[in-house]
Amino acid sequence: MTGGRLVGKILAKYGVKNLHTLCGGHIMEIYEGCADYGVRVVDYRHEQAAVFAADAAGRVSGIPGVAAVTAGPGVMNGVTGVANAWRAQSPLILIGGQAPTFLRGKGALQELDHVSVLKPITKWAVQVPDVSSIPDYLSRAFRAAMDGVPGPVYIEIPMDILFSPSEDISALEYSFTRPRASEKTVQEILSAIRRSQKPVIIMGSQIAWSSFKDKVKDIVDKLGIPVFLNGLARGCLGKEHPLLFRFCRKQALANADLVILAGVPLDFRLDYGRQIRDEAFLVRLDLDPEELRRNREGNISEVCDPLSALAGVAERFDNSNRFEKWVDELKSYEDVRRRNSYQEASQDKIPINPLRLCRDLADFIDSIGEKVIIVGDGGDIVGSAAYFLKPTHLGGWLDPGPLGTLGVGAPFAIGAKLEKPDHEVFVLFGDGAFGFNAFEYDTAVRLEIPFVGVIGLDGAWTQIKRAQVPMYGRAIATDLAYTRYDKVVEALGGYGEYVENPSDIIPALSRALEFSRKNKKPSCVNVRIGETEFRKGSISM
Repeated sequence: MTGGRLVGKILAKYGVKNLHTLCGGHIMEIYEGCADYGVRVVDYRHEQAAVFAADAAGRVSGIPGVAAVTAGPGVMNGVTGVANAWRAQSPLILIGGQAPTFLRGKGALQELDHVSVLKPITKWAVQVPDVSSIPDYLSRAFRAAMDGVPGPVYIEIPMDILFSPSEDISALEYSFTRPRASEKTVQEILSAIRRSQKPVIIMGSQIAWSSFKDKVKDIVDKLGIPVFLNGLARGCLGKEHPLLFRFCRKQALANADLVILAGVPLDFRLDYGRQIRDEAFLVRLDLDPEELRRNREGNISEVCDPLSALAGVAERFDNSNRFEKWVDELKSYEDVRRRNSYQEASQDKIPINPLRLCRDLADFIDSIGEKVIIVGDGGDIVGSAAYFLKPTHLGGWLDPGPLGTLGVGAPFAIGAKLEKPDHEVFVLFGDGAFGFNAFEYDTAVRLEIPFVGVIGLDGAWTQIKRAQVPMYGRAIATDLAYTRYDKVVEALGGYGEYVENPSDIIPALSRALEFSRKNKKPSCVNVRIGETEFRKGSISM
């Protein structure tokens, strides 16, 4: 037994199925432990991709995803993935290599103070001091990643510690807690709902980590309050629900007299709280105490599992359809926007309207069934598609989160598929986003990990270009080529198809999915699209 083999043994004990990595001499002893104890070692073409994949694995599986990268450039290449998990509140363990302790400060290969770099964007960043401390530090790392607000942890293990002989020590148990809402808060929210005529609930990613997540539909049904979802909460009410709205959030917040934010930050997505009218009674429920003080204080605020509060209220509240008039009012807004969107999405023109691609992709995915995971990796095309795509379950929608990181697509798909092999995985790429980690198609081909990628090929960084032209009268650094990315995927061993006619979208998707299922390899449908004004003025700062 060595330190590295002990790491593999402990990861297996904690239920980790896959170690996401790019090989390096500092960490290769960990691979031996993983191989011995049944943890699959999944090797990528870039450390950033390995960390992205571990992020997705954590979101889909419910336990921290784990990546291991070598020292120096290996850790630094993974920093963006850690930062993304930090902003997305995603549980992640990054194990970093380091030069041997006896060479510290002597200029060893790839020696760098990684801990200082990672501290601001992790819940805990630490170097393991000796081989006997590995079980303790790993248990503390897993607890930190899951306790309270989920998030990333960086644990560094120098090379000499990984290769040192070790006793065959058992893994330590770890536990974590998340506070439940107080009875006082439950009663105050109950009173606010009883006074309200036009309440709205917005649920965010923290719903996915709640001990009440399996009861969310019952909670919403009992409350009878219109609901909007963002982040990882998308899918928690299934494809359709009479109280789930997608197209009229601004109108709802402009007219609501009560707004309940359940694990939702008042960040750029809600215009820092300005979308909520000043007179509205605001309830803020969040695991992060800092968030409750940001931008606008709530009339009721508590650090808690947000669903625990709503579950407590639902037990005591009989809505008796009392908000039916308000629901109907929102449905009228919803129906107008949906009708206009689907009307534009029905166009047969060439180049293909982006909304047509979004609609056809949504229809095709809907036809497959419930076991589907959708990944969004792009700006404008993903923002448009979010109105059409209908995730069916928690973990059925994966996007980077509020950091807005591009390049998560293929890594997220790989990480998700490995955790849920019985699910079909689709990625919607912007053509700009595709370029970041396109070579992870090579990873998926080599390791036989199937998924279907769909590219909205508009030859531009459209979300930025659309803002540039009216502001400056010209576009700089926002034009791309209409590249045959499908040919790139073919060259890597996957299936590629190029689509220019809207009538060919669904048949191409069908052929791509059939190939991926049959050959256990990824596919790519590269769709040439034109322009739409659907998201005009949507750039966020």
